[in-house]
Amino acid sequence: MFHLPILPSRLQTVYQGIRILLYLSLFIGITLFALKLFFPTFSFKYNFRVSNSRNTLSAPYSEKRTPANNGKIISSGALITSASVSGTFSSLTAHLTLEKKSALPENFSVVIRRSYQSFFLPTGMPITSFPEETIYKIADTYYALKDNTLYLFVSPSAFLSRYTESMAHEENESFLTAHTLSEEFIGYRVGSLVSFADGVFIITSETDMRPIGNAETLLTLGYRFEDVLPASEEEIGIYKRGRIILLGAIHPDGTLLFDQDTNTYYLIDKGFKRPIEDSVYLNFLKEKQMPVLVSSFASAKQVSCALRPGLLGQSFSCDASIDTLTSGFGNDFILSIQDNDIDIELQTLDVSFKTKQSKDTILLTLSQIKQRLISRLGAL
Repeated sequence: MFHLPILPSRLQTVYQGIRILLYLSLFIGITLFALKLFFPTFSFKYNFRVSNSRNTLSAPYSEKRTPANNGKIISSGALITSASVSGTFSSLTAHLTLEKKSALPENFSVVIRRSYQSFFLPTGMPITSFPEETIYKIADTYYALKDNTLYLFVSPSAFLSRYTESMAHEENESFLTAHTLSEEFIGYRVGSLVSFADGVFIITSETDMRPIGNAETLLTLGYRFEDVLPASEEEIGIYKRGRIILLGAIHPDGTLLFDQDTNTYYLIDKGFKRPIEDSVYLNFLKEKQMPVLVSSFASAKQVSCALRPGLLGQSFSCDASIDTLTSGFGNDFILSIQDNDIDIELQTLDVSFKTKQSKDTILLTLSQIKQRLISRLGAL
């Protein structure tokens, strides 16, 4: 019978030391992996010299909502961008560098708020009535009359996403011969969620739609699968397909918001959030889509940190505690670089979010892992 050789006592001590070192290394490795898995740090950046897809912060703009992707901030102005990330976070670190030719401010800071980007849009004119349209029903087909031209609704479902059955006037076939029939179709109400094959799409305009990247994105934007309408190939075929909607996208036109603090409903429309004052139209929209929940109180909360110079003269950074910024009402962190006393020009901006170490964070991470596995397995 084969017997393992007996190590000399001197080598046994070395062997035991190596075993302990290996176990310790394994324990440290597993611990670091678990910390990274359950309490990750999320990083975002923007290079103002190169505006391309590698920039993970949203396109910056000024306090007047004009583009600011050149990195220039006038004295007492602001440069605003955003990062979208779900979870509970303890702190944020911002680091920026100025162009070599830029003046060095004595004071400036980063102000952070949290909500949906769409809720930070300016408030537009109130919606005071149901959208006006002259509608006719001939047999089981619906038409809209505009300038003596009839426009065909692509389907009854598309019509009912916009109007009620009672708004259509009954006519016979002879009515068609008295008007010009357009080759253009009318589709679903802008802002509708529709599904076809294995994809979910948002109707973003009368002619365009965009696919939603995954289930996590749909839920993170505040939508519900229960509001998704099944669509046919013919209905989908009238739209051009745009870019995939990923985490960080702003709500498109037609999205319904509800501010629980002021009991106000808003409709996103052409860069504004418009309060809905007409009860008939509001009730119609609420039947079609559960509103995205927002909070004016939560979105008004803000934290800030003063940017301090680093070792290099053109670099500045600061840390801010952000655990007071309420989650549950949007995952867009709005960052405003402001309070500079002279004109400055940014070269780069880097932002990182540190996850709060808590039981809730672990449960959220496990839930997200489960959701991703379900999405991947469902796609096979």
